[in-house]
Amino acid sequence: MAFNYKTFTDAVRQYVPIFNGKVTQANYNGLVKAVAIGLSKSNPGVVLTEPKWLQVARSQMGMKEIPGPKHNPYIVAGWKRLGAGWFTDDETPWCGLFVADCIDQAGLPYPKMFPRAKSWATWGKTSTPCIGAVVVFGRTGGGHVGFLVGESATNYYVLGGNQSNAVNIMPIAKSRKIAIRWPTTISNPDIDLPKMSGGVVSRNEA
Repeated sequence: MAFNYKTFTDAVRQYVPIFNGKVTQANYNGLVKAVAIGLSKSNPGVVLTEPKWLQVARSQMGMKEIPGPKHNPYIVAGWKRLGAGWFTDDETPWCGLFVADCIDQAGLPYPKMFPRAKSWATWGKTSTPCIGAVVVFGRTGGGHVGFLVGESATNYYVLGGNQSNAVNIMPIAKSRKIAIRWPTTISNPDIDLPKMSGGVVSRNEA
């Protein structure tokens, strides 16, 4: 049983007046969960979920760096657990760490040089823009990496770490995109990116 997320959100905009043509991320999450429950109840064995790594990423929403001499224990422990124990703080750019941790928790391999955002540009296989795909951007002095969760005409909406020193969803210009990747061992899903709007466009995630 196939479910097209883009068709679903487009229909919500058209047929549900309370959303006034816009579907926020919170609206989207709630609606998709409700549909998933309805499908599973009506069709035992049918499961509608986002990729495991994206579920892990969403569970960390709101996690932040700790200002001052203390450091976020999630970040400090992550450097050591994933094999980059030479880093011991939360000031080091940690977007690659966040993506690696989510991918690792999903039982998938991650690049040896995962702290370097641009190393993700050759990880896995080339992908079309879809929910949960790893997206890599260029920026002054380096790169940035996160997970795709939506798009507008000019921006991708990215769930990532080290975005304003936190895990959140931010719009980033499509013109900065270097690569979109997907795990080699998993088939690309038929889950289009929902249309999103709002938010301050990120200029530099360092």
